Parts: sequence; C-alpha cells; structure tokens
Amino acid sequence: MTRARDVFALGWPILVGQIAVLGNGVIDTIMAGQRSAEDLAVIGLGAAIYISVFVAFRGVLMGLTPIAAGHFGAGRLSEIGDDVGQAAWVALILAAIGIPLLWWSDPWLGLTQPDPSLHTPLTQYLQIIALAMPSTLLYSVFFTLNSATSRPAVTMTINLVMLTVKWPLNLVFMDGIDGLIDPMGAVGCAVSTAVLSWISLAVALLVLLIDRRYRDFHVRLRQPVFGKISELLRIGFPIGAGYLIEVTSFTLMALLIGRFGTIASASHQVAANLATLIFMMPLALSNATSILAAQSIGAGDEAKARAWIWAGMRLVMGIAAVVVIVLLTLQDSLAQLYAEDPLVQQFARVLIAYAAICHMLDALQCLLYSSLRAWRITFTPMLVYGISLWGFGVGGGWWFAHTLFAPGPSAPEGFWMGNFLGLLAACIGLGLLLRRRFLNPVVAIKA
Repeated sequence: MTRARDVFALGWPILVGQIAVLGNGVIDTIMAGQRSAEDLAVIGLGAAIYISVFVAFRGVLMGLTPIAAGHFGAGRLSEIGDDVGQAAWVALILAAIGIPLLWWSDPWLGLTQPDPSLHTPLTQYLQIIALAMPSTLLYSVFFTLNSATSRPAVTMTINLVMLTVKWPLNLVFMDGIDGLIDPMGAVGCAVSTAVLSWISLAVALLVLLIDRRYRDFHVRLRQPVFGKISELLRIGFPIGAGYLIEVTSFTLMALLIGRFGTIASASHQVAANLATLIFMMPLALSNATSILAAQSIGAGDEAKARAWIWAGMRLVMGIAAVVVIVLLTLQDSLAQLYAEDPLVQQFARVLIAYAAICHMLDALQCLLYSSLRAWRITFTPMLVYGISLWGFGVGGGWWFAHTLFAPGPSAPEGFWMGNFLGLLAACIGLGLLLRRRFLNPVVAIKA
C-alpha cells in the first residue's frame, strides 16, 4: 500500500499537468461544438493530424526518461544536464521535420477526404498549428527532465496557468474583435494554441535559469555528441514509433470515419475526446511507475523495481474500474455537454459506452508498455503495438464498419469494436513480454 501511495504521489502532478494540456483540446472541442458541426469536424480532423505527428516526435524524446531517471537513482546528477542538452538538439531536428510535414496539407486532405467546405479551414488550422512544433517539443524535454527527477509539480503549475488563459484567448481568435481581429472560427483555436505553446517554453527557460534546484544537473546546450544522441534515439525511436502506432490507430479511426459524413465524424470526436481525457490517469500513473522502477534499476535494485511495477498495476486498474462506472452512468449528460446537435448526441451516447468498455484494456496496456520501458525494452513492444493496434484494431474496425453497419452515422461503432480487439491483443502481447522479463532477471543496467 505504501508503494501505491508513492506512485500516486509522483503520478498525480503528472496527471494534473497532462489534463491541463488535454484541457486545451477539450475547450477547443466544446467551443467548436457550440458553434457548428463543421467547426467541430475541423477541430476533430485537425487535432487528430497534429497529434499523430507531435506524439510520435514527443515519444522519441521520451527516451530521455529512463536515461535521466537512471542517472538520478544512481546519484549521477551532473550527467543529467548533458543528456538534456542532447535531447534539445533532437527536439530541434524533429521540429524541422514536423513543420513542413503539417504545412503541406494536400496529402492530409487526400487521406481524410473531408467535405469540400472543410478544405480551407482545415489547411489553415494545420499551417498555424505547425508553428507550435518547435516550442512544444522543446517544452517536452523540460517536462521529461522534471518527471524523471521526481519534480513534475513544476510543469504541472505552468500547464495549469496556461489552461486558465485558453478559453478567453479562444474567444478572441474564434469570434474576433471588431476592427482588430477577424473571426476565425475553428482556426482561432490553432492560433491560441500556438501562442500559449511559445509562452510555456519561455516560462520553462526562465525557471531553468533562476531555480537553484536545477543547478546540480548542470543543464546546458553543448555541441551535439553522437554517442549520446544515438543512445537517446536507440531507446526513444521505438517509443516514438510505438506512440505513433497507438495514436494513429486512434487517428486513423477519425480520418476513416470522416468519410462517412460530418455527423459520424462529430459524434466520434465526442467519444474520442472523452477517451483521451480518461486515458490521462493510467498514462500518468504508468509513467510514474516506470520512472520509480527506472530509478531503482539505476541504483542497482531490480527487486525494488519489480515491486514498483506491481504497486502501479494495482493502483492503475483499480482507478480504471471506477472511471468506467462513472462514464456509463453519465453518458447521456456527457453527450449533451459536448454537442448541441441532437443527431450528434444520439450517436455519441453509444460511442461513449464503447469508450468506457475499452478503457480497462487501454489502462492495462499502458501500464505494461511503460513498465517495459523502465528496463529500456522498447523495440519488441513497438512490434506488438503495430500488429495489435494497426492490424486487429484499425483493420478489424474497417471490416466491422463495412460488414456490420451500413455506411453512415452508425459506422463508427464498427471502428470502436476493432479498437477493443486491438487493445486486447496488445495486452496479451505486452503481458507476455513483461512476464518473460520477470522470469529472466539480468544485471541492472549500468551507465
């Protein structure tokens, strides 16, 4: 029980910080849904595309987590700063790739095939949100540093402050100001997001400079060091690819569902946004579990690392069960909160029930995946993700949608059935990998 409390103590600031970031998307979705189904569809498609790119790149930077946590657990504090500096170089390189990837919207429009009326606002949304890529990736390095060294409250505070500004800033850009700013609708959400991302990075850099607690880490941006960058990429690239598979399995649902019309896309966006919101709890607690385990591995105590894993699993799955009950109880109220359109509400209610059922499996696979990362096992889990979430999840969902449901607003149900199947396969595969790791102990990783 004590270990579970320790996991929660580290995990809750990570959770609150992540919810604050996700809250920006929730605000965008609610404000767009209160204006029109078209605005809601632009937010759904635009955010899905951006998140697919950003999360994959952020996952690469997550390779810093077991490295920095291992240094922290072993007391090698000065080495943390070197790795943080190298991670910053990687973030800048990834941003240089990400900006043109989002700016050129034609491939995305060809893939999603939205209604012609959405082409212009969706293109504008992607081009503006692309400008946030450098700041969000560099801020992710700062977030990883604080999480790996058990200081997540710092980024939590910054994220909460930025969240309080999101709604009024959205109003400014979505509705405009007479004589100063033209109304932008859903595109205004992208503008406010980009502005807040650069402000967050500026605050993070200021904290690094003035907070004495960071001095022992000797954070500095030196010239690129091939050895450190290659180690970061060796661990981080499979993490990024795994996150890309996980997110794109969800994103592909949104993109493919977009072909069935605005109502189908909007109702799916409601359930997808809720599923993402409730996923923040297992994600935060799983990250906390992985960090504590990695710190123990860095200190040479693998038995303690395993104890952290079991404590985290009990905590994550217990909370997930409570969340499922709450979702099933409030599904009608939640559908009404997210959308004004009665038809969107009707189909969203059903999809919220699917999201609740899938949450238990989603929480378990997240904990298993994060646990393996503590031992820097990242490549094989990536393969499991690809087969499970793309093959069974997206592939199965496409088959269910076209076989069991007529093309139209009810088609998203088929994709959520496939999502359940993919998550189940991922839990089985990742569980077998962790079991093999526990049955074959090795000497703890040495830097």
